[in-house]
Amino acid sequence: MYVAFIQIVSTCQAGDIQFLDIRSSKDPYLTIEAHRGSLTALAVHRHAPLIASGGSAKQLMTVFSLEGEQLGTIRYYPSFMAQKIGPVSCLAFHPYVLLATGAADACASIYADDNSLR
Repeated sequence: MYVAFIQIVSTCQAGDIQFLDIRSSKDPYLTIEAHRGSLTALAVHRHAPLIASGGSAKQLMTVFSLEGEQLGTIRYYPSFMAQKIGPVSCLAFHPYVLLATGAADACASIYADDNSLR
């Protein structure tokens, strides 16, 4: 027997990402503290169990699994050829697990795992 699991992913500027089961009117079954007071963008992958969130204050992006596990962080590291990450204003996933981001400083970037490019 297969039981459908229908969930809603909700977030707010305060930085919490909440997972709700629409079959139940109770509290969220999982809450992630993704960004403290600066969450400005959220993307959920259509097919892969991935969620990306972006914050403006610290200028970083975080990738989570649907179970709430933090899988990675994309941030600016000062170096000779490093690209500065501006305040994140939008995020979107490509079907092949590429993550596109737009920033308030008019820059756009695409991020990929090494395995997704093969």
